[in-house]
Amino acid sequence: MRRVIAALLLLAGCAGSAPDPRASITRAQIDRSTRPLMLIEVEGLDAAATAIPHGARDGIATWRTADNVGLSFRDGVVIATRGLGHDLMSADVAGTLAALGGGPQSGYSRLLTLLDGEGHTVFRAFLCEMGPPRPETVTLFDTAFATTRRDETCHTTGLTVANSYWQDADGTMRRARQWLSPGTGMLTTERLTRAGAAQDEGR
Repeated sequence: MRRVIAALLLLAGCAGSAPDPRASITRAQIDRSTRPLMLIEVEGLDAAATAIPHGARDGIATWRTADNVGLSFRDGVVIATRGLGHDLMSADVAGTLAALGGGPQSGYSRLLTLLDGEGHTVFRAFLCEMGPPRPETVTLFDTAFATTRRDETCHTTGLTVANSYWQDADGTMRRARQWLSPGTGMLTTERLTRAGAAQDEGR
């Protein structure tokens, strides 16, 4: 089974010349994998790759691609990236997580520490609100997942961003589309394996 995981990762490296993972990977390959798999797409870099869990600690799950791009999440909400260039160095997303869990739906903050193109640290403070939940079916590689979708709008001086989250009934973040930084734009993540949060190591 390790060969299956390695093949999936190599098929979908982040380099721009790599094959499109959606054209290179099949549902049969995904289902043969013994570890959770995530598809990541970074719009600002026109790049896509698969990733596997690389450890979890204190509620933070880290995933890594074959070319050593790292992403860290708290309950599916991105809090850091490494290896993208214009990285998200850290994020305070407590307000987002509370809103997704039924807490205050508006007036909460989202605090980001970013790395600009010259390697300088930039801080951005957003004020956010979460839209109402609605059911939506997400189809990933020929498999349909029943999810609840939530749309988040965040504002800061001169910038408004929109994030979206699709959660399974057990809380697994099946899909998410989140803004990272001006240089990388939007990050889309999709959990490809069927197992839910309670059954795998990558929540």
